Amino acid sequence: GDAVRCKRISDLLMERYAIYVQPINYPTVARGTERLRLTPSPLHSDEDIDRLITALTEIWTELGLELRAAA
Repeated sequence: GDAVRCKRISDLLMERYAIYVQPINYPTVARGTERLRLTPSPLHSDEDIDRLITALTEIWTELGLELRAAA
């Protein structure tokens, strides 16, 4: 829900971890509903997914974002 933060997370994933995650911002989505588009494929291994989870957790913590348990 924050265009600047969304882009920053996407940039950090690419710069630090060589992981491309597309930021989705206005006008594709309404302001305040910005998000990251994750597109896993059959070519992504369990290790790739684990690496993404670790990277996102580190970035979320660094930026002071709330971490919630999976429902």
